[in-house]
Amino acid sequence: MIDPDKVYHVYPTNDLEEHYLECVYPAIGHPYCPCKCEPVFKEDEDALLIVHNSFDGREIIEEVYEILNNKNENDKASYD
Repeated sequence: MIDPDKVYHVYPTNDLEEHYLECVYPAIGHPYCPCKCEPVFKEDEDALLIVHNSFDGREIIEEVYEILNNKNENDKASYD
């Protein structure tokens, strides 16, 4: 059973909508978060991280930047 004091929400600020930052603790099974962003649960050794997705799609932009940065680093390495 996860200790409710060791449940942490990671969520974007200044998003288009507010995120639901409460968990539901059923008698059987894992807790869940009914936020509309469909957060991902990541279990650590003794804690639970609930990683919320943005409503404005900023993850996609961050992924594109990461891909472009990796491409630029690879291109630089090929010239060295």
